[in-house]
Amino acid sequence: MQQMLSILPFWKCHTLQSMNNHLEAVLKEKRSLRQRLLKPMCQENLPIEAVYHRYMVHLLELAVTFIERLEDHLEIIRNVPHLDENLKKMSTALAEMDILVAETAELAENILKWREQQKEISSCIPRILAEENFLHKYDVTVPP
Repeated sequence: MQQMLSILPFWKCHTLQSMNNHLEAVLKEKRSLRQRLLKPMCQENLPIEAVYHRYMVHLLELAVTFIERLEDHLEIIRNVPHLDENLKKMSTALAEMDILVAETAELAENILKWREQQKEISSCIPRILAEENFLHKYDVTVPP
């Protein structure tokens, strides 16, 4: 355990020394690194007169927008061969929707008829009760 504790400061010192050497090398190369970073990647400059700078800015905005939308446009182009299949699926779905609409209309009609029947039954109940009282007066029994 004591050996590990004695190695730990040495290891820390070694790591710090390694980092220090790396940073010194970076500082020595600072000027050449800066010049390399300032150089364009293609090793060419395209001088543009100041009059045309605003047009270049607009052109770059258009290029960025085009690149952003490029994947969407490519996806649309990839889907063109599947257009007939998608139209058939849409036609099938539309036919199914027409069937469902017809069934729904039929159900609505049946519900309205049922409501009318319920109203008729509700209006007949007092008359039936009155007839029942009439039948009780004369001891007439109705079989269940």
